Amino acid sequence: MKTRKILTIASATIAAALLVTGCGTTSTSSSTASTGPTSAEAKAALATAYAGQLGTFPTEPVSVTPGINLFIMSCGQSQPGCALPTAAMEEAGKAIGWNVTVVDGQLNPTGFATAIGQAVSGGANVLIPVGINCSSAQQAFIAAKAAGVIVVGGGGSDDCVAPDGQPVWTSELIALPDTTLKQYWELQGRLQADYLIGATNGTAQVLSLNFTDEGWGKWITDAFTKELATCSGCSIVSTLDLSNNDFGSGTAAQKFSTALLGAPSATAIQVPVDGWMPGGLAAAVVQSGRQGSLTVIGTNGGAGNYDLIRSDKGQTATIGVPTDRSSWASVDTAARVVAKQQIVPEGLGVQAVDATHNLPPEGESYEGVTDFKALYLKLWGKG
Repeated sequence: MKTRKILTIASATIAAALLVTGCGTTSTSSSTASTGPTSAEAKAALATAYAGQLGTFPTEPVSVTPGINLFIMSCGQSQPGCALPTAAMEEAGKAIGWNVTVVDGQLNPTGFATAIGQAVSGGANVLIPVGINCSSAQQAFIAAKAAGVIVVGGGGSDDCVAPDGQPVWTSELIALPDTTLKQYWELQGRLQADYLIGATNGTAQVLSLNFTDEGWGKWITDAFTKELATCSGCSIVSTLDLSNNDFGSGTAAQKFSTALLGAPSATAIQVPVDGWMPGGLAAAVVQSGRQGSLTVIGTNGGAGNYDLIRSDKGQTATIGVPTDRSSWASVDTAARVVAKQQIVPEGLGVQAVDATHNLPPEGESYEGVTDFKALYLKLWGKG
């Protein structure tokens, strides 16, 4: 059964655009956000970023179907940005009472296809791919659909078309009401730009990192670039393209260090994947000796990112996305699809987070709702 909602979001998304030559500007220290911007425009931009867009937790209970074989495909277990949401999703799948198997996509299309094939041959009823779009392994997903597997997006979008002209995935995750998945990613990009505009008092000279492997990377980049262009004193001075292969081969941190060295006028860095920061980029910022003159913002933060922000070790801020809760929301969506119920917006709001605003408790991620696990268990008749 095909259940899909199209969402339209009022706020902006994350964009990832790297610095391309620019004129010199006044340096902005990492403490700028705490002292506060001075212009009315910068203050308004920062207020917009801190407010973000919040959602409401779902209230409709789910009639959970027992005995489901759930396969979770991690985009790549070697990277925190894939492994951590996969672990949260595995916990949710077990909590709902399903049989859970994790397969590793290994950060490349061949690995994705192999993992999907493992799910099909392993008797999957439901497959949730974490962090990738359908087009990253289109033929394998089409084969899974033909085998009767229900595919529910775990953060990625269904940008494939099956031979019969119908969507390949059964459903995407609905984050917020009246908001498409594309608009949700764009929202994060715009808020990243708003934060940098405000935190630098309208002088951000940005080194922008662009994720080339997934379509949502471009959505973040485009939205960030468009919003930053509303600031007359801001510019992208350089752009660095990074791929999964750069991280899989261990070359990403060196490429980033080289790009940072080649952008001496940069006062800010925009990062589209927060998992990259504890994966080596935050250490590269510190080792550059320029941490005090750079405002660094990511998106989709995990507990490790908030620790970096709290300790001022290479990351200034992020756009807080409820990462663990998003994983539980994907399982909730899958349960509704299996039960042939209407899928619902999961209320996954986003806000800018730094050392002085919206920071979660030490060791925790930004989730937006206290004890969301208990709330989901109640919806599933388990609590």
